[in-house]
Amino acid sequence: MQFDKIVSFFLPAGLRDNKAHPQYHELRVVVSTCLIGLPLVLLFPVVLYYVGKPMAGYLINGALVTITLFSVKLSGHYRVPMSITALVTYYIIYDWIRGSGLIYSPNMSVLHMYLLAAIWADKRYGWWAIFSNLGWFVFIYYQTLHAGLATPIHSTLGGPLYALMMNCLITLFFGGFLAYLQFDQERDRLQIKQLQEKRITVLDDAVKKRTEQLNNMRESIATDFHDETGNMLSAITRQAALLKQKLAGQAEVQPVIEHIIRNSNNLYASSKDFLWHLNHNSDDPLELFNYLTGYGQTFYNQFDIAFSSKGTDVKLTMLSPSAALNIIYIFKEAMTNVAKHADATEVWFEMGLYGDTIRYSLQDNGRWKEPDTDANHFGLENMKRRCQKNGFVCKISTEPTKIEIAVPVINLS
Repeated sequence: MQFDKIVSFFLPAGLRDNKAHPQYHELRVVVSTCLIGLPLVLLFPVVLYYVGKPMAGYLINGALVTITLFSVKLSGHYRVPMSITALVTYYIIYDWIRGSGLIYSPNMSVLHMYLLAAIWADKRYGWWAIFSNLGWFVFIYYQTLHAGLATPIHSTLGGPLYALMMNCLITLFFGGFLAYLQFDQERDRLQIKQLQEKRITVLDDAVKKRTEQLNNMRESIATDFHDETGNMLSAITRQAALLKQKLAGQAEVQPVIEHIIRNSNNLYASSKDFLWHLNHNSDDPLELFNYLTGYGQTFYNQFDIAFSSKGTDVKLTMLSPSAALNIIYIFKEAMTNVAKHADATEVWFEMGLYGDTIRYSLQDNGRWKEPDTDANHFGLENMKRRCQKNGFVCKISTEPTKIEIAVPVINLS
């Protein structure tokens, strides 16, 4: 709604989208009340202009309300300008009342209007306007007695004391009723807030308990997988090696046995990545960066290639559940390609946070080698396919040789 946009405009910049802030509701009520009251206050001068009555007081009051609005917007405070507005308003109203019959003045009704606005605008201290109004009524009553004004009404309707009593009763009734209503609404709001916080606490505890159960389950699966599958793969490799020795004279079966051993070793190496993904905090970008850094150092030591890494602070961010394993596969493929084809002597691995994405990059000082179109090379295509499937952005540069993956992250702050 347009009114909500105007209210948000006059709220402090830090509170506009922060509904959980303790002052949000309080300042929003003050701003909305001022915005509703301002055009109503400025409506009076239009009427007074046509009946030939003074209207400067209403214009001054409108200016003070406007100052209160901008005080909230610029500083987040309203007590001082609102208190000044209250004092000036009382003075202006008294000036109208003094010149139009004191306790008998029709302008006495303006004090009741002011009372309602004060209680509505300030839930915490607005009800004090009940007592200030009563004080003004008593003061005006004594001014009436000393002024010696003739009673403008019939004696059967009472004198100045009767007018005083009726105004005081109206103030007590409307002021007390509205103050209690505001108090009751505020109490209900606080109870609802406490209930919501209690439910959130219960949900947080349930999520923590469930997360702990899932982590225990992941560790159990990882342990069982390592014990069963790891032992089976080791047995396959050993048996294939024995078979290779026994069939050493049969050259035609040697490539098949070598293929079995190689596939078994590759499967075991891949299973280590899967186990790490299960058994570690793999949704932590820094944890993943450290894992790939450790792998890169071990891998490039075999080829006498210098490897270094650099990562920036990525606290309070989290990867999606499936992202880490796919990033591992992508960069292991990239590291292997550098060792095989780039003729590089140095490799750099970096990580940085850019808005809502984390960028992992691998760069080397070698040369780019175009894929052989006559051979089946699926490495780059696999990397691009993984990126597309998981919502990553893949950027490959040839001068210098560099692969960069932009990964969406969840901000926990």
